[in-house]
Amino acid sequence: MSGKYGVQNPISAGQYLACYNATSVANTDWNNLTSTDFYDVSTGNQLAAGLKFAFVAVYSSNTSSISYIKLRAAAGAGDSVDNSGGVVPIAKSFEVDVQALATANTTSIAYKKASASDNFFLYCGFNQ
Repeated sequence: MSGKYGVQNPISAGQYLACYNATSVANTDWNNLTSTDFYDVSTGNQLAAGLKFAFVAVYSSNTSSISYIKLRAAAGAGDSVDNSGGVVPIAKSFEVDVQALATANTTSIAYKKASASDNFFLYCGFNQ
């Protein structure tokens, strides 16, 4: 909150919008993404390094098996998918306003598809 009236500055979905199509990623390992893996939908340009994720939405075509996402990089393909691993299970879709979280300094995320053949998309907003 800021200002004498307790008004908060507006929170946007990000200065840049981009989509990552992971459908052709033919594995069920953890895969890391940063801003340079994305291309601005307004300009077609590759995003700069080090941008912060502001918004993340995930869609999986698989509704019978669980995919996963974490709001940090994975340490490796064998990372846990347990609750104690700090992961989010995805049955079909998930979205989060990352910049509204207390730890809103996310510059990398990781995803794990349920099946290598799944259609899998990540829609993300980024801020500098």
